[in-house]
Amino acid sequence: MTKVRDVSLAALAALSVLVGPVRNVDAEDTPPTIITLGDSYINSYGVAAADTFATRLKSGLNAAGHPVTIVEVGYTATSKKGLSWLAETKDGLDLQANPVGRAVIVELGQNDCARIDLAQTRANLDQILTILAQKRIPVLVVGTAAYDFCSSALSAGHGADYAGPFSKMFSELADKHGDLLYPDFKEGVTGHPELLQADRDHPNAAGDAIIARNMLPIVQALLARIGPP
Repeated sequence: MTKVRDVSLAALAALSVLVGPVRNVDAEDTPPTIITLGDSYINSYGVAAADTFATRLKSGLNAAGHPVTIVEVGYTATSKKGLSWLAETKDGLDLQANPVGRAVIVELGQNDCARIDLAQTRANLDQILTILAQKRIPVLVVGTAAYDFCSSALSAGHGADYAGPFSKMFSELADKHGDLLYPDFKEGVTGHPELLQADRDHPNAAGDAIIARNMLPIVQALLARIGPP
């Protein structure tokens, strides 16, 4: 027969001092989640799964002592589709319903460039950032320049007054919502053909590695904005 010892309240109190408070393991040990909402750049079009931007970023964060889950929502193409994902899909609504421990990287706009009215692109991105701000979800806004194919389209009809405001739009919206900003996703890669795929637009595996390394500090700052569970 198993004996049950009587333990005094004083003994229990002394024991609690020694071992410390009981931790909620599930809540405290669950790594934060970064959701990447963007186009083919951040989704690493044409790059093997082992070498993608998300894979490289996760590896860099882990090495820096930041265990993290990265969720790629898939190719959302334009700012309009990104807004639709957030406001209408099950996963987007789940993010809004369960925002704790999550942050979002928004990388949208390049596929809008010279194809969609700039005011509409701005309105779509503004609404995305507004929804995330209302849920107190930390955001990193990733901008983009008006790259070659976009510049060609501009010269064919949109005019020179588009490219400048297009590039500034990202910093202006980040400032408005108090979000972090990385001005140009392809910084360090543009102008280096050896870091681009045959289309001379999308980064290759080596390009994605450089982008992930360059973005690592600002993503660490993003993680620091995630509140406790």
